[in-house]
Amino acid sequence: MSVFARFHPRLQDAIVARLGWTSLRPVQEQAGEVLLDGHNAVILAPTAGGKTEASMFPTLSGLVADQPAGIGALYIAPIKALLNNQAERLGVYTQMVGLDRFVWHGDTRGYDRKKFLREPTELLMTTPESLEVMLVSQTIDVGKLFADLRVVVIDEIHALAGSDRGAHLISVIERLARLSRHDVQRVGLSATVGNPEEILTWLKGSSARPGSVVDPPHAPARRQLLILREDSLPTLASNAAKLAKDGKSLFFCQSRAITEAVAEYMRREGTEVFVHHSSVSQEERELAEERFHRGTSACIVCTSTLELGIDVGDLDRVLQAEAPSTVGSFLQRMGRTGRRAGKAANTTFFCETDEGVLQAIALVELAKARWVESVELSTRAWPVLVHQLLAMSLATNGIGPDRAWEHLYSVPDLSGITRAEFDRLLRWMLQDGGLRMASGLLLLGP
Repeated sequence: MSVFARFHPRLQDAIVARLGWTSLRPVQEQAGEVLLDGHNAVILAPTAGGKTEASMFPTLSGLVADQPAGIGALYIAPIKALLNNQAERLGVYTQMVGLDRFVWHGDTRGYDRKKFLREPTELLMTTPESLEVMLVSQTIDVGKLFADLRVVVIDEIHALAGSDRGAHLISVIERLARLSRHDVQRVGLSATVGNPEEILTWLKGSSARPGSVVDPPHAPARRQLLILREDSLPTLASNAAKLAKDGKSLFFCQSRAITEAVAEYMRREGTEVFVHHSSVSQEERELAEERFHRGTSACIVCTSTLELGIDVGDLDRVLQAEAPSTVGSFLQRMGRTGRRAGKAANTTFFCETDEGVLQAIALVELAKARWVESVELSTRAWPVLVHQLLAMSLATNGIGPDRAWEHLYSVPDLSGITRAEFDRLLRWMLQDGGLRMASGLLLLGP
């Protein structure tokens, strides 16, 4: 029997009538069973493989069945662009079952934030940093806002795990879990991670829920791969321009400087080119995405800013200057193509050196063998420990050392730090003036 039968009737009707679906994908079937059974989970599927629905349909089913008081679910993405990109889709999914969503990040207007705080939506979409800002705010009643939080979904979890940002996020989730009256369910989504069981253990933190990795078998993707040896950057860009004139392409480069140079060379060849990297203004990036999405033949020359699941429409090919540094990046980028029925994933490497050619061949062979790098998880994230001590002291108007230790030791990224080391750090922060002690509570100094 399909997991569809376990969904709330309102969600069942919406999937059929509003979306026109007649079946669920294997990843959505398996994830639905696991999540409705109350497990924490890491859900794996190729880019555009249905991971968002696999996590959100069971979540929405639960929220419809038992309407939350305040925020019932969080959707967390590593970058604002991915949030903005998913806002319309998740808006459709929430509204079709009578719920709503709100996007909160650094660009969200103050008026809209105040309105949300007065009337919270059931689903909040945000970034790790914006979530932290909410928790330390003196004007937000986070105890009330998150008291009924039930589910946290983290998209592109491989982009956070193993980094200080990931350690920071898990620390924040642990703080949220203490505000909620539920054992908050934790769900991670990824297309490329080599050690999902370890990521699941990391994501679980202090949760007592069982955990499951959802990784259904899938048919091997059709791939068209070409590796070209080029003599110079101008020649590389010229040959890329010839390929890019037909259809829509993403051209990944290793740095902003190379991105700008390649784009200029391609424009000289008459190719319509847009540039996308972290130094380009938000308005220019959004304009590039919009015009590219609407067009039929264009190329975005970019750094890794478009590697994550941002939807720029159907792509005909991915171009790559040299080889990316990891199999995971290669698979993420190649996965942007081949989404139309009958189309193969299409990637062309342009390499200026023999070493680059060898690296591209190695990446392709490793990907064919279904090998992806494991995320290296830390247990001694000292910068995050310092940051969290300061944030907790601010957010709670003071916190006792024992209570701070009890909370922070439950964070996997801090679990390798001993109590003696923690106490030495506290003494140093008190001496340095970052913290001060009053009535047995740690407060922000001086």
